[in-house]
Amino acid sequence: MATRMSVHARLSRRRGTMLKPFQDEGYAVFSAFLDNAEIDTLKAAVDRHAAAEPQRHAYEYDEIGALTWHPRVGEIVDELMGGRYVFHHIHAARHDAGTKGVSWHQDYVQYPQTNRSHLMVHVFFYLNGLNGSVGDLLLVPGSQRFAVDSHALSFMGDSDLPGSITVDDVSPGSMLIVHSGMWHARRAKPGGEDSPRFFIDASYCQSGVKWPSYSRAPGMLANLRERHVESGGTRPWLFDEDQFFDAARARQTLGSLQGSVLLDLPQWQTS
Repeated sequence: MATRMSVHARLSRRRGTMLKPFQDEGYAVFSAFLDNAEIDTLKAAVDRHAAAEPQRHAYEYDEIGALTWHPRVGEIVDELMGGRYVFHHIHAARHDAGTKGVSWHQDYVQYPQTNRSHLMVHVFFYLNGLNGSVGDLLLVPGSQRFAVDSHALSFMGDSDLPGSITVDDVSPGSMLIVHSGMWHARRAKPGGEDSPRFFIDASYCQSGVKWPSYSRAPGMLANLRERHVESGGTRPWLFDEDQFFDAARARQTLGSLQGSVLLDLPQWQTS
């Protein structure tokens, strides 16, 4: 059975002390990270995003886009990365009562999945917190160490896995930083008619290798870089397109290969 954990009792980490726990467990929790004004502003933006027809990309909303360079988030990600890194994507959603769950998966982007040499993190914001309604967050601490296909365990649905924990008690405005390679899921729960599950996630990739691009939003990095600079930001390198390669082309190339991929590398080919 999965372990249920309360952020107030056991999960909270403070800046300067969370690096070792993150390396060991693959996640860190910051209770009530956003203040009330930030929560209200972001909830209003997520409401507009959820109601838009057709739905726009989350980064296009001023308040959500600016979250990608939030100074306090940057301080913590700086500590984890230990050097330069780049922004990958940001999503936002309002999960109303009755929202379905999401099967086990991991979000580390790599084609093919072979190693975890460089760090990628997802930053989860729960604007209304988590209270055991609508959906619980499920995690398997330590699972980030293994390079596995992103959906290899989707057949398990949201069933408990060995060592899995359930996060269902975090205060409004809390932030979780999770290693992108960690197995996680969302388990649907009843209730929430008067309190939707407001969720935003942003991700960042450690520099040193090229990462697969976020191909669903072409032009996103240039747009955010321009807005960041116009706002007085000093980190345009967060949105450096040169740190990425074409993910769509990579998927197409891998899909056409047969046999051992290693044999298609130039140093293994003979004339």
